[in-house]
Amino acid sequence: MDRAKRNKQNYLDAKAAFNARDLDACVAFYAANHRVVSARPQGDAAPSIRRFFEETIAVWPDIQISVEQAVAEDDWVMGRSVAVATHSNTVMGVAPTNRRIESAFWDLHRFDADGRMVESWNLMDALSIMQQLK
Repeated sequence: MDRAKRNKQNYLDAKAAFNARDLDACVAFYAANHRVVSARPQGDAAPSIRRFFEETIAVWPDIQISVEQAVAEDDWVMGRSVAVATHSNTVMGVAPTNRRIESAFWDLHRFDADGRMVESWNLMDALSIMQQLK
């Protein structure tokens, strides 16, 4: 399997592991020195990505991610996904409505020679989330 295909499969497998709530398997697709480039520095990489996933699941317990498109080239994978969850906890100061919230997001990852993500850029449609919370 060539590098781009392997990286794309690892990206898809990481999303599947997240959906299955197997955070150990999910985090294993991230290099120890992984960093989120689109966010403020958060210290040690592996605990930070795990903490991000744990906090996301705490706020959105039933969140599921559907990868709509994923494109791979060399060490890069770009994905467009849709996240769906129930508004069952207070989010952005808004009390739970128990409505289904759906939002698109895009993520770009650079992979190392071992097929693990070392850098990530994320863009979420926060406005659509805020509009649905009303």
